Order: sequence, then C-alpha cells, then structure tokens
Amino acid sequence: MNNYSYLTPTGCGPSRGDCPEYPVDLIPRLKHLEAGPEALFLAWEITRLAGRHISPEKRRALVLLVLALQVASAGGSTRLPLSSGGQLERTLEDLETTADERAAMEELLGELQSGSPFPGLADLCGGPGDYRPLIIDRGCLYMQKLHVLEGRTGALLRERISGGSEGAAPGGAPAGEALDAAVERALLDVFSHPPVTASGKVELDEEQKRAVRAALRGRIAVISGRPGSGKTSIVASLLRVLARVGRPPLEAVALAAPTGKAADRMRQSIAGHLAAIPNPGAADRRLAEACPPALTLHRLLGYSPAADRFWHNENNPLAEQLIIVDESSMVDLAMMDRLLRALQPEARAVFLGDADQLPPVETGAVLRDLCRSGTAREKGRVVVLTKSYRAREEDPCGKKILDTAAAINEGRWPAGAGDLIAVRKEPAELRFEGVEHLAAATGEQAAAFFARWRELIHSGLPDLKARLAREYVLDAAGFDEETAGALRLLLAHYERCRLLCVTRVTAGGTGSEAANAWFHRQWCAEFKAAGGPAGDSYFQVGEPVLITRNDYNLRLFNGDAGLVLKVKAATETRQRAAEAMAVFPRGEGFVAFPLEALRGRLELAWAITVHKAQGSEYDHVAVLLPGIYVRPLTRELLYTAVTRARKSVTFVGSAEVLEAGVQLKIERDSGLADLLG
Repeated sequence: MNNYSYLTPTGCGPSRGDCPEYPVDLIPRLKHLEAGPEALFLAWEITRLAGRHISPEKRRALVLLVLALQVASAGGSTRLPLSSGGQLERTLEDLETTADERAAMEELLGELQSGSPFPGLADLCGGPGDYRPLIIDRGCLYMQKLHVLEGRTGALLRERISGGSEGAAPGGAPAGEALDAAVERALLDVFSHPPVTASGKVELDEEQKRAVRAALRGRIAVISGRPGSGKTSIVASLLRVLARVGRPPLEAVALAAPTGKAADRMRQSIAGHLAAIPNPGAADRRLAEACPPALTLHRLLGYSPAADRFWHNENNPLAEQLIIVDESSMVDLAMMDRLLRALQPEARAVFLGDADQLPPVETGAVLRDLCRSGTAREKGRVVVLTKSYRAREEDPCGKKILDTAAAINEGRWPAGAGDLIAVRKEPAELRFEGVEHLAAATGEQAAAFFARWRELIHSGLPDLKARLAREYVLDAAGFDEETAGALRLLLAHYERCRLLCVTRVTAGGTGSEAANAWFHRQWCAEFKAAGGPAGDSYFQVGEPVLITRNDYNLRLFNGDAGLVLKVKAATETRQRAAEAMAVFPRGEGFVAFPLEALRGRLELAWAITVHKAQGSEYDHVAVLLPGIYVRPLTRELLYTAVTRARKSVTFVGSAEVLEAGVQLKIERDSGLADLLG
C-alpha cells in the first residue's frame, strides 16, 4: 500500500479495472501555480491511457510530468524541455515534489526518451507525426495540439520568409532586389512630401525608410520598435506609395490589430498623418477618402461567436492581397496560425510591434521568435527601429523615460543613476515629471498617493465638473458636431493619465479592483456632497470605464475605453429623460449605450492592468507595485508600463519588489525560432 491519497471519481469503480485512483492530495500543490484543479483532472485522464502497465509510482510521476507541461503552457510556453535543470526543474520545485517522486520521474523520463517505452506508455506518447496526446520532439515534451500548431505556423512562416518570385513586391521585385522604377518614383514623392505638424515636418528617418522598403518586398516583413518609434508613420507612408502605384489597389489592403482599441488607434493615427500633409496630391486625397478600415483580427477572419469558428481559412482565403497587422506582440500562436492559413499564397503580410513588450496572454511569442530568426534577418525580412518619437530624447523628461525603459529592458534597475530617477518620500513631493519613485505606499500613504493622483486627473481642465454635469443630446443621427467636439475634449482629458497595476486582484490592496474601488468611493462621496448627477451603484457619471469582453453586435471590443456621462437620447417621436450612459469614441464620432446594456462586460478604469494598457499611450503613468513580489511582475511588464508614457512615470511601492521584477525575464520556451532558422 502506498502513502498517496487518492479518490476514485464517479463513474470509476470495481467494474472499471482500467481506472486509476484520482490523486486529490496534489490539489493543494497547485494553489501558487498558473494551473488549477482542471489541469490535474486532464493529467489524470491522460495517465489513464497507460492502463495497468504502469506502477503506482510511475503513474504518479506521469501525472506530475503532465501537470508540469500544463503549467508551462499556462505560462505561455509551447513545450517543456526535458533536460535536467531549467524550466522542468523549477516547475517540479513549485509542485513540491518529494525525493521519491523525483526518482520515479527520472526513471520515467529515461523510458520516454529511450525510443522504446514500455507498453501503455507508447499509447500516450509519440514522436513528430504521431497522433498521441503527448509528443516528444527535439528533447522537449509537447501537448499534441501545440506541437501541430507550432509546426504548421513555422512551415507557413518559413515558406514566406524564403519565398522567391512568387512573393514579388508590387513593383515586381523579390526580397533583396531593387524595386521597379514606378515604386522608386512613388517612394521619392512620398519621402519628399511629409506631413507637417505644429512641431515641424514629420520626416522618416533612415530606419523607417528601410522599413517601408522591406514592406514592399517579398511576402512577409516584420517591423519591431519600441512605442513611439514611428511604426504608424511607416504604415501611412506604405499606403501612400500603394495609392500611387496601385499594386495592390487600396481595396485589396487590410489593416488589422488584435484588439478593437489598437485597431481604432491605428485608424486615428493614419488619418492624422494623412490630414497633416500640406497640399496633398490626387493620390493622397484618394487615400484619405478611401483608406482601408482598421479591423480586429477576429473581424478580419470572420469570427462567429455563435458557431465559435472563423469564416476564413485555407479553404476560404481572404481576398485581400496585403495584410498589415499592428501590435503584433499581442498575437498568440493560435491566432497567427489562423491568419497565415487564411492568406492566399501570393498575398503579403506586414507585422508591426515591439518584441520587447509583454507577450500574448495566450500561448506563444511569435513576434519575438520572428525577430530572433537569423534567416529572416539575413533575408531582410526584419527591421528593428531604435528611435522613439513618443517620449522625445530632446525633452529632458522624455529622455529619462527612454533611459529608464532601456535600463529595464537590459535587466537593471537604474537606482542611484545620477538624477535619472527622483526618489520621493511623500506623495506631496511628486511633480509628475520624468521618472519618480515613491518608495512606500501602504495604508495612509497609499490613500495619500491616490488623492494626489486625483489632483493630477482634475488638473488641466478647469471646468471639468461643469462638463460632467452637462446633459449630452443624442439624436437619431448621433451627436452633433458641437457635442462631439465637447466629448472629444473630455475623453482626451481622461486619457492623459492612467494608473497601471500589476494584477487585477487585490494583491495587498494594489490590484486594479482595489484601486478602482477607492476611486469609486471617493467619486461617489464627492458627487453626493455636491448634489451632482448620479449613475448607478456601480458606475457614476464622470467615471472612466473599460469594455472587458467583445460584443460584435454593439461593435464594442475588449479594451475599448469610454466615460460615463448623462445622455439625453432623442428619437423622431419623443425625447427621453437623460440617463447615465457609457460613451465611447467610434471613428470620427461617438456612440453611447445605457449601462444596463453593458452589464457584465464593463468595468471601472481609474486603474487598469498593464496588459490592458498595451497599445495605449498617456501623458502620465503611475505603476502601482504589489506589497510583496507576485509572479506577473516581470521585466517585460515594467518595460511595457514605462513605454506607455510621454511625460512622466511614477513607480509606487517597494524598491526591493521593483528590483525583483526587473531581474525576472519572461522565458517562454518555443520551438518556433528553431523552425525559422
């Protein structure tokens, strides 16, 4: 009799001799990991396939191994290396494995890697090409589905990277060869007629010009650069060239992004770029009037929520000949697989993003792996941008933000680095300039910081309360131009500042839920004291909100940011009483929805997680650190948070926790980079 605690699940008993007992004693070991009881159940189900040909000790070792694989997958890795040390060793430590379990695990791994496992084990574990739940390939253990996804995505990308004349550019030039004369003339015309803003000409630098040329060659181009490096200017310039040469025509071009917010920001940035061109010619005017719309990848691929499937695939490919995808660091392995399979063989794809940012929430890190591909770099498929135009180096505050981001990206916290980071002892000392660190923020001091942050939000718009107390009229045609202008000013004001949190849950009162609860209480008390308008118990007029789930019927998408305001909806027959509605930007105008219509997919956005902030930019960013170190706090998360800011970054919390986060780098194990050379 062994010492393991088991439970026989319902449906398994004496009549089911092939059903092993369920190891319920392993459930407590999962509490600190990115896998729950459902992972244990799947591991148990897979282990059952080994039948009675395996001893209880090896069966338990197999359950632990499959659990370790699922923990790796939950962390974004596509596979689990089986070599000693590394991720397997760390995960087994997290699973609190005993010496006996380790010994059984070593024996099991020897069997798995021998090439001739015992009967039963061969039924659940195979090699490349086998149809088994588990696959061993290149010394790593995979779930079969992820092995297929990674292999297929790698093959599709490799074909595009290495493609020849069939992937010719619109000017007829394969990668690495000169573009034809018409394209060269169009490039010269576009480069010599840049947009002009209040700060001067927005001319492309040499890196950006090289990126535009890379996007005009071959069937794939990857453009990676930190936020504010001018990736949107590259896209706009590429579209201007296509408007001149017509190969492909504008109607055969698709703009896409992983989220609705990122797609809308892409559209706005391109529209702003085109509007700033002085004395535009016929091609630029035509482009401004018929610019391809920016869609989410789900909408581009025709996702049906009811059927939970995508309309476009290899059997029903997209008609577009050029697909430009922004914020590609957020695209996971499964979505990249769907997109590549939906492209026609001769179609071209351009991926833009920042490979140093947070990887996707789901499995994979495709943009990172593409940028690491030696073959892609050698063939000129990858262009890395190094200059930032968001936080400008000429501005002392901007330079501090850039230098801090660079230091974090290198794995060092620049504490004591001259005057780079100003350490503040009290919230009252904060200036919200450059980079500051408020070292302690617990209890009363945390509340004092929140109050100081509220002061910053209220500043810059002296008549804010009057604007919030106003009733905005919405008729059948939408908001009129004057009202839209007022809404534009108000929502832009709220987008100046954002408090970013590491986690959503409490995390010692530092998660976004706890921070939002504090601001909500203060806001309700202030409006009640002033006799101001009220929304409901969850959302008050004047509170920023965020969509948390896609709604294709209302055309609202995860990450869309809005504001609760009093809206008086008027129809042709009657005018309703004003009520609290959530107002969101859409195109050049705005839309409003009753709060009840969004129940369950709307949350407060005084504070949001860093993940939710991807694709956004603000003047002022504050990063609220947890009281103790938590797993999501990594170098990539801090880098992503810092690079959201234009004017100031404020770290709030322990220096020890901050330094621990800088030291920890996300290591997603993936075979895609190997497949891409």
